[in-house]
Amino acid sequence: MARKEATMAVMYSFTCLVLLTGLAADELLPPKPEKLFSRPLQKEQEVNQHFNTSALNTALAFELYRDLATRTAAEPEVQRQPNILFSPLGLASALALLSRVSGSESRRQALEALGLAANSTEESVEATISALTDLQRSFTEQEGGGGGGVQRAESEAGPGTEDEIGATPGVETGGADAGSRADVDDGPEGRNGTEDGVHPEGQLRVWSSLHIDGKPSLDYDSFLSRPQHTEPSALNISFDTLIKDLEASDKLELNNYVYFKGRQPFERRHTVPRSFQLNATTSVEVAMMFRDDSSEVMMLYDTNCSATVVQLAYTERLASLLLLPKAELQPLEDCLSASRMSFWLSNLKPGRAEIRFPKFQLRKSYSLESLLRNSGVSSVFSDSADFSGISQKTLKLIKAPHEVMLEMEETKSEDGGRPDITLDFFVPPRITFNRPFMLIIYDDLTGLVLLIGRIIDPTDV
Repeated sequence: MARKEATMAVMYSFTCLVLLTGLAADELLPPKPEKLFSRPLQKEQEVNQHFNTSALNTALAFELYRDLATRTAAEPEVQRQPNILFSPLGLASALALLSRVSGSESRRQALEALGLAANSTEESVEATISALTDLQRSFTEQEGGGGGGVQRAESEAGPGTEDEIGATPGVETGGADAGSRADVDDGPEGRNGTEDGVHPEGQLRVWSSLHIDGKPSLDYDSFLSRPQHTEPSALNISFDTLIKDLEASDKLELNNYVYFKGRQPFERRHTVPRSFQLNATTSVEVAMMFRDDSSEVMMLYDTNCSATVVQLAYTERLASLLLLPKAELQPLEDCLSASRMSFWLSNLKPGRAEIRFPKFQLRKSYSLESLLRNSGVSSVFSDSADFSGISQKTLKLIKAPHEVMLEMEETKSEDGGRPDITLDFFVPPRITFNRPFMLIIYDDLTGLVLLIGRIIDPTDV
């Protein structure tokens, strides 16, 4: 009996030792690739508590994309389907600004487009706009923007000043402009005096400004070329200046600019000219980047949409979904929705594949009016627009451009990866973006779409 008890004690000790060893080993093992790309659920829930990501993606991304695709296909003067590129984040930034300066129906429509119900309390409105501003600020803080990414001009209390209107964190008010801005890293290469900046893999800049017609304003080229952390002195004035300018004019302009540079995990030495098939009969030559299969990539094939989905991460927050249809682009475009994107993000799996992706630069310009009218925002563009947030006189918004630029290129590093000659006889699968495809650039924490577009012709800038 004693021997049996001793045997059982030894077996029990051995079992505990095995379990403890296994737990310790699990702690030492590197995290699974799925965990590396998963979003922190608790933090995501905290952000989305006041930020309706699904509503924003639906109204400002996928529905607008589908409307643009339908309209461009129906235009008789278009010989072939054009590229599409716009920024839901930029549109949200413009809507937040409009909600600050407008009243009544105009304000209600802007807030509803931001995912707020008509009966939302002022606390909910403030929480939503603050969440949007915090999202933009987090890009600046995480990606090395320092303290220059989001600023607020000082103003003195008084009738018509910020204190009366309600200051928006991250919204600048000054000179002939009242705007909001969020920057990640610097502008195009060399424009800030350095080539790579702090985090060269992903750079995002967003700017929305309201100004008086005829007053000097930042155009898109000036927006791209100005240093990130240098604010024009004209902006360091209160809202009073804007109100004073309104005495001589009743016309407003709203500028909305977005710039994104994505440096893909490809080495420049592997970039070579290759053919890109525009359609069944026409092709163009493009610089095609290359990534070998030496490291895993998150991907899946969606049979319902007949498309390959590849995820590439730029930074801790910025990532992209590259969508390559099996044949025609139309079935993939018909698949687009917030729920489908959520499905992709939840079902990506690690795998190895060689990837070829075109190096290109694309710049598109639209009217905010044409984009936002389909999101229910029409009053602000009408003759009966209510801008009581800044003036009791009748004002008219006469111009509202939405300009977006996207640059895709290699990283600057020439190191890493496997040598050119290898004894591995396994032939990896190849994913080649040599025909029309789509891309979605998004925030990996909240899932918010930052830019969305299709590339029909990468040489058509």
